[in-house]
Amino acid sequence: MPMQIAWFMGGALAALLIYELIAVLPLRRRVAQLARSHAAIEQGHETITRLTIRQVNNERRYAQQFTRLEDRLGRIELRGEGRPYEQAITLAAQGEDVGRLVSCFGLTAGEASLVSLLHGGPRSDEPPGQ
Repeated sequence: MPMQIAWFMGGALAALLIYELIAVLPLRRRVAQLARSHAAIEQGHETITRLTIRQVNNERRYAQQFTRLEDRLGRIELRGEGRPYEQAITLAAQGEDVGRLVSCFGLTAGEASLVSLLHGGPRSDEPPGQ
């Protein structure tokens, strides 16, 4: 009887070993592979999170820079809006004709005529002293 128990135990151990080799070992390998894949996915997720945070910060910084540039451009435009008129007035005072005021400063014909009328230099058709 002890011999039969030994054979039975040996057979059971052999069956367990075969079961381990056929069923459990491939499962353990698959679990290890899944663990490596999970770690890679986690690392990718962390990388994407860092990149997203960096992108959000860059977007904020660019929005602030864009706002500052818009404000600066607006101030420059406000300062420069009167400049063509100032230059046209200067040339009109020197006797420049309306056509040249239109072509040089982008004024409409009506604007150039008004500038010339208000600020024009002495005209040859006017008698001196008037």
